[in-house]
Amino acid sequence: MHEHEHNDVVPTSSPATRVAAVVVDAFIANGVREAVVCPGSRSAPLALAFAEADRLHRLRLHVRTDERSGSFLALGLAKRSGRAVPVVMTSGTAVANCLPAMVEATAAGVPLVVVSANRPWELLGSGANQTIDQFGIFGSHAVAAVGIDAAVRTDAPADADADTVREQVAHAVACATAPVDGGGVQVDIPFTEPLVPTSTTEVSLAAREAAGQTVGTVRASGTLRTPVVPSAVVDLSRRTLVVAGDVRDKVWARYILDELAGVPTIAEPGCPAPDTPVHPAAAGLFTAEIGAGVGDGGYRAQMRPEQIVLVGRPTLHRGIARLLADPGIRVFPVTDRATAPSVGRVDLETAAPLHGVTVTGEHPRGWLRTCAAAGEVAAEAVREEIAGAEFTGLHVAAAVTDSLADGDAVVLGASSAVRDASLTGLPFPGVDVTASRGAAGIDGTVSTAVGVALAHASEQPDLVRAPRTVALMGDLTFLHDINGLSAGPGEPRPENLVIVVSNDDGGAIFETLEVGASGLRHFDDGASAFDRVVGTPTGADLGALCAGYGVGHQRVESLQDLRLALENHAEGAGGLLVVEAVVSREPRERMHRGLTAKTTVSPAGKG
Repeated sequence: MHEHEHNDVVPTSSPATRVAAVVVDAFIANGVREAVVCPGSRSAPLALAFAEADRLHRLRLHVRTDERSGSFLALGLAKRSGRAVPVVMTSGTAVANCLPAMVEATAAGVPLVVVSANRPWELLGSGANQTIDQFGIFGSHAVAAVGIDAAVRTDAPADADADTVREQVAHAVACATAPVDGGGVQVDIPFTEPLVPTSTTEVSLAAREAAGQTVGTVRASGTLRTPVVPSAVVDLSRRTLVVAGDVRDKVWARYILDELAGVPTIAEPGCPAPDTPVHPAAAGLFTAEIGAGVGDGGYRAQMRPEQIVLVGRPTLHRGIARLLADPGIRVFPVTDRATAPSVGRVDLETAAPLHGVTVTGEHPRGWLRTCAAAGEVAAEAVREEIAGAEFTGLHVAAAVTDSLADGDAVVLGASSAVRDASLTGLPFPGVDVTASRGAAGIDGTVSTAVGVALAHASEQPDLVRAPRTVALMGDLTFLHDINGLSAGPGEPRPENLVIVVSNDDGGAIFETLEVGASGLRHFDDGASAFDRVVGTPTGADLGALCAGYGVGHQRVESLQDLRLALENHAEGAGGLLVVEAVVSREPRERMHRGLTAKTTVSPAGKG
């Protein structure tokens, strides 16, 4: 927490201007370095105050005309930086547009702060223009809702209570950045006329007055949290496997995985790279009954682990879900969240969360060799499926992962893209991965990628060439947030971001799910069933859309051309480029069946 002198705001012509200046100064004092503003009348005091802070280089401001896109931009900035990022908008439906981003922020523990301007609260229900019941609108999808009414209170001095405002902002940031139960926070601020002063001189004066009240230090962020009890005590003399999934705190996850170094680990892309990785498709091998085995030069061994250390929350692969649901396998749920994930296990629904881990004993003879063999069987199965099929999304993911270099940041769409990247190599050391797997929606992925790229570049501002960010997503995910490409003249733009769109003209993931079965493709009269309401091809011209936003676009139709495009961007001038890889959706189900068949073993005596 910061310290400050106990002075009130010096009066100017507008209480709204004074309070907005204190709010912005308090955000900065509590570690905020990026902010997003969406235009509006009621939020004008805040918009001008943030613009003044940007002018003085106290923070960096991003302006977006669409609150939905703006909130996901803030989400991306916050995901990468770990700092709270406010997004400001006017009252009414503007606030409601932030719900998808708030859902993801709270589910994933990302410090997104929605700063909603409001009419005076007493006008609620009066029919006043652009007035809805917006304070607390996010319900359980916000970890806190803070109301700041200093600008409209009639029982307070005209100069308002600056100390109270600062404490309220500090509380909001603390709630958003809490290490275990942080997430999305709403700060609702009612304003009354006059909303703005007569000149920007008064905006600057209010900012100087507010800044003059603050002394002390900025809140720390991104610090290593020492694991607290209770911790899992894992005896490695029992066959042990680690499954690492989505985590809120990657610093914590790195610490836990370092403690588990040497233990075979299936890790999803959003988790730090493990010391002893096992391919995720190998989960089907580990679900075999005792007595089954995997071959390695004639070698056969017991495959079923006796215990699993579950780090975070895995969400991507059904084989892993089946493995974790096996009641015969003990599961240690080690988490950075307030509650342990149940993963379909009744015995874990009431289990106390474990925040640390201690290992004892040594692996059984042959266990490490068995796990390595299982991982290689799975990796080879993926390679065979890629080699035997035409150009698909899995090929695109393989090209993207092959192109990554140490220091790159990666953003993955939450549907097929993150699963394909998991099968083709991620995570690995030196590459940080972001995927919105908190609520696992495809919403806002373009805007999130832009936010991640901007934050990534700001970490090393002195580099001649900005560090690279690579985003991979499907065509529906891209189109769902196409407005994320929009930014006005003079706005900060990514200096080195390539967005790879795997365009199979529809929802590829559904090809591998039950709804993609052949019997659900058409009605008896031949009318389309699956494609119209599930596959949903659009036929959109992505090149024309990109041109409309002034964004570079390159279309490729082969794996070789994709690799060349990625290589040229990595070695070229950078900037923002969309690479559209035109692929086929049809082979997905066949490849999925082939991979499953190659990574499943039958119980001894039954296969």
